[in-house]
Amino acid sequence: MITYEEYLAYERDSELKHEFEDGEIFAMGGGSPRHSALASRISAALENTRLGGCTAFQSDMRIRVLATGRATYADASMVCGAIELDAADRSGTTITNPTLLVEVLSPSTEEVDRGSKWRDCQLIPSLQEYVLISQEARIEAYRRMTSGGWEYLDVREGSLKLASGATLDLAMLYEGLPST
Repeated sequence: MITYEEYLAYERDSELKHEFEDGEIFAMGGGSPRHSALASRISAALENTRLGGCTAFQSDMRIRVLATGRATYADASMVCGAIELDAADRSGTTITNPTLLVEVLSPSTEEVDRGSKWRDCQLIPSLQEYVLISQEARIEAYRRMTSGGWEYLDVREGSLKLASGATLDLAMLYEGLPST
């Protein structure tokens, strides 16, 4: 079992990205051309349709769930308002207050993205939406309600307007994608 500080040192010296959960380090595998193209299109859509005061990030922005200690990378994320950095990360490369997290599902990540990562991310007070993008035309979104619970949306055609102002249009995301 290693500490978060040891993980950060390991991550700084590594050419690969790793996630940190429960004192363990997990290497992140590379994505398929389809996965990468979807992630790129999502990042473009977030940047092009976001509200003022929101900052969109690609997959290299580390996110920490302070309640559990988990450090992870989403395929795309956004912070609306001031960016809060993790005080334990002196390099200033980890945010703690995402408003939106987007994961492109793949066979190797789907179980974690729907399971332990989603359970942990629900504990981020600033998080308003957790979005899962399937390999086929489908967007699933969990949106925080004022009651504190989560509303589930399943979009298979048209578009999804996010709380951050960004819009994810299924036709734009999936048209002409590589097949693998």
